[in-house]
Amino acid sequence: MRRTLLRDPVFIIVFTILMGLLLLSIGNTIFRDGQVDQFLNRYSDEGRLIGIPPLEPSKDQWLGTDRAGNDLFQMMIEGFKWTVGICATVALGRMVLGLVVGIPLAFRGARLNRIFKMLLDGFLILPISLLAMMMLFSSLLFADSTMVPPLVDRVTLQLTVFVLLGLPAVTLYLITEIRQLLQQEFMIVAETLGGSVWHRVRRHLWPHLVPTMVIVFMQQFVQTLMLLIHLSLFGVFFGGTIYLFEGVMPTLFEWSSMFGYYFKQFTATTWMTSHMFLVPAIGLSMLVFLSNLLTSRLERAFRLRRQEAVVTEETMSQAEAAAASLANPFTCVHADGKFGLEGKRHNDDIVKNV
Repeated sequence: MRRTLLRDPVFIIVFTILMGLLLLSIGNTIFRDGQVDQFLNRYSDEGRLIGIPPLEPSKDQWLGTDRAGNDLFQMMIEGFKWTVGICATVALGRMVLGLVVGIPLAFRGARLNRIFKMLLDGFLILPISLLAMMMLFSSLLFADSTMVPPLVDRVTLQLTVFVLLGLPAVTLYLITEIRQLLQQEFMIVAETLGGSVWHRVRRHLWPHLVPTMVIVFMQQFVQTLMLLIHLSLFGVFFGGTIYLFEGVMPTLFEWSSMFGYYFKQFTATTWMTSHMFLVPAIGLSMLVFLSNLLTSRLERAFRLRRQEAVVTEETMSQAEAAAASLANPFTCVHADGKFGLEGKRHNDDIVKNV
């Protein structure tokens, strides 16, 4: 599979783009302490005032500025690590907890699994966005900027809620996948030969679960991103929302928070004001597109790997069948299941000498 991905130009391009943006974002935090430049006014070479924030895109500010004069390009670079880090952390947390809960339940009886499925099925029809908004609305909205709790507490609360809300669906899916694997012949043979649960999970179950876990991770990544976007439209920004006289304001330069913050600018008629919303909107759209494209290439690589394994098993079966059907047990059989002419002559000579 690794060779397939390394030979896939689409995968390499997408992975390079995402990693490049992530490294730029982390580098901005390390070398510039996460600073975003502000440009309050724009002057001509003669010193004449030619623009005030929000400034339109130019060679100095590639994506323009917002009303506070913050460079939108630098804001997008700084906020990329937050958006990707949040989605990756939530997706990984759901997967780990789903495995911790799902593997023991999958090895239990069908009756217990039916009861567990009945209990969790109700959570699957509830809209996660509305549940998250009801749980976080009162805890992340602050009327006084001086009374905002520490960032660690706010982030921990929000990540915990995100993980728990998506955990039932992931757990049920993993239980279903694991129980299907347990019904395969190799798992039945391993159990018959006396393999312990830990041995079967480590040596037989886990290698077959890895492709599923990679795809689930990417799907949960995109789902978390959509959850962030929905919450931002309701004014619940990641890390908290501060109420000001002129409206709400996010506490972090995070893409979905920027999307919700500049949403009101979408109805503006001039480029000078509408570009503030278009920049995070296009950025989020591209991130979703690249994530889905990366998922499709991973699925393709796993599919090709599975096909190669099936072809290898068929070739070995044909070779074994050919060897079992030989009239002369000393006749050599090649890997493709055909008789070797030279080997046959050599074996005939051996038989005559005997």
